Amino acid sequence: MTESLLSQSWYRVAGLKPRLRSHVQIHRHTYRGKDWFVLQDHSTGGFHRFSSEAYLIIGLLDGNMSMDDIWKVACERLGDDAPTQDEVIGLLSQLHQAGVLQAEIPPDLADLYQRQTRARRSRWMNRVRSPMALRFPIMDPDRFLKMTAFLVRPFLGWFGALLWLAVVSWAVVLLWVHWSDLTGNLADRVLATENLLLLWWVYPLVKAVHEFGHAYAVKRWGGEVHEMGIMLLVLIPIPYVDASASSAFREKHKRLMVDLAGILVEVFLAAAALLVWVNVEPGTVRTICYNVMIIAGISTILFNGNPLLRFDAYYALSDLLDIPNLGTRANRYLGYLIKRHLLGIRRAQSPVTARGEAGWMVIYALASFIYRIFISVRIALFVAGKFFVIGVLLALWAAVSMVLVPVFRVVRSMFQDPDLKRKRGRILVTTLCLLVSIGWFLVKVPIPSYTVSEGVLWTPEESRIHAAADGFVAEVLARPGQVLCAGAPIIRCFNPDLDSRVRVLAARIKELQSRRRNLERVDRTEADIIKDEIQRVRSELKRARDQQADLVIRSPSAGTLLLPDAKDLPGRFLRRGTPLGYVVDFPRVVARVMIPQSGVDLVRNHTRAVQAQLAERIGYTVPARVIREVPEASRELPSIALSVEGGGRIALDPTQPGKAIAFEKLFQFEVALSGIIPRRIGERVFVRFEHDPEPLVRKWSRAVRRLLLSRFDF
Repeated sequence: MTESLLSQSWYRVAGLKPRLRSHVQIHRHTYRGKDWFVLQDHSTGGFHRFSSEAYLIIGLLDGNMSMDDIWKVACERLGDDAPTQDEVIGLLSQLHQAGVLQAEIPPDLADLYQRQTRARRSRWMNRVRSPMALRFPIMDPDRFLKMTAFLVRPFLGWFGALLWLAVVSWAVVLLWVHWSDLTGNLADRVLATENLLLLWWVYPLVKAVHEFGHAYAVKRWGGEVHEMGIMLLVLIPIPYVDASASSAFREKHKRLMVDLAGILVEVFLAAAALLVWVNVEPGTVRTICYNVMIIAGISTILFNGNPLLRFDAYYALSDLLDIPNLGTRANRYLGYLIKRHLLGIRRAQSPVTARGEAGWMVIYALASFIYRIFISVRIALFVAGKFFVIGVLLALWAAVSMVLVPVFRVVRSMFQDPDLKRKRGRILVTTLCLLVSIGWFLVKVPIPSYTVSEGVLWTPEESRIHAAADGFVAEVLARPGQVLCAGAPIIRCFNPDLDSRVRVLAARIKELQSRRRNLERVDRTEADIIKDEIQRVRSELKRARDQQADLVIRSPSAGTLLLPDAKDLPGRFLRRGTPLGYVVDFPRVVARVMIPQSGVDLVRNHTRAVQAQLAERIGYTVPARVIREVPEASRELPSIALSVEGGGRIALDPTQPGKAIAFEKLFQFEVALSGIIPRRIGERVFVRFEHDPEPLVRKWSRAVRRLLLSRFDF
């Protein structure tokens, strides 16, 4: 044992006979096979977790035994695992600061005032650290929940589970059947002006039901709920409830049910709304049901169902992994790793208390930090796009709370922590070297730079094969992949009506010629009229015979035949103008690539190599080169395949449904591909434009400038 059992300060507490206050209750929990004891303070709603060794001492705090006697008993029972006197003093200090300890010492009014001030400051700082989610308590709902619990209790047992499973299962089947109806033109339907007002009213109601799900789940197992209020989530008011009483539940499944109650309620609401949506006529009720489905789906996926944000899924993950207070302890563990391995502080204490926790803590701390920064930036940009000043303030607030505040804490701890004081020189040198290294990397080290865009394979118009006349396919004369010369026959069609018309017109000409010969001697005027009629019928016969000739579809140019569905063509009726395939001269096949305005300068002036991949053959890369640029930006796409609806990435203009019109203007480049034989023209292709390597600072500054230009017209 490296630490001394005895303490020079022990005389200050040895004679005290403290006891726990009456509003304190202790619960026994098991985490990862080890017993822990959770102390619940009913007056403040706080929870504190202690090990079995600490509980042995806490359990003896009855007001009759002195601290010296308690420590001696602990030494006898725990042997080598007995706490040192300094550790016991630390435990007493922790209990005293939590306000759960009572001893025969006169109350220190200054100390009480300081504790109240610290509590108020802590609550205020919690709000400051979460600028995107500000909480404002309004009421104590516990009495209302007690009065109405009997109405909800049947749904929190087996009956409710079976009902939930039946409704959700039925809804999943209907969702599969009506998926296209539900998702078709989604953005237009949700963002329509008349729908946004309805969405604004429906959202808080759905969230209120969600929060009552948590509250009633807590009451179901004997907990208390004393706080309910409004949270401004990205300036949108939504209800919230304090369900922290579930932390006292010993059984894991009860805590998990409280954690997931809100999500389960929202999924049930979405399922019930779908059942109503399917069975009612278009109108207000159907629109409300659709909004309920959208709200429940989006909030579950992006917020409540995301464990990286401290909402429902976070607490469920914490209970599922048996790692209480996962987020805070994960951050502390990263701090421990830095202190021990980077700063060389061997006395640093790890927050890990069981096997398997360390890996989860590292993964969660890094992932949640990155995601919080990402979501904060996205929210700030979204708000700034609507309210610029508010968005900038939110961004600054988030930067201060997530970057500057942690840095300030580290600097402060350097002057307060005894271990860090002794290592102050090493800390300064290490920090300076780290900052210089990061700065040098960001400013000096060139990073590969490239732009990836989508395009479609394109050929000249004269290479396209169309049906020149109406008719049924009799025979396919050329096989796909065959090299053809211009004018080579590809498909032979027949048209019985056209054949009959040719015969009728030929017979009509013979009849008119005979009548003309008979009338030339009798009535020359009538004979001249019949002569004109013969000329007209001959013109019709010529057109009909030309159409007969067009029934043999020929190659429009020299090249390789691409004829999709060639085996299905015989017997099929073709309308005049029906597209059938291509005769491709592969050196002339190009990709029409759409470049957004933000990347056109790099593609136009800083491209040193181009590569391409077909969407159906990812992994097979071929060299390419830019051969032409359309000088003027346009919103018209060469193919619907480039749009989100067609499987691409480009958003269409919702005001022009059914048309391949992009939401914003794009620049078009034609890129020639080398050594590639496409299976069909119009196939999507991914094109990568490689640029000169450049440092990250330059890339980021350009990205920020483009962002400001595109969003705020700077």
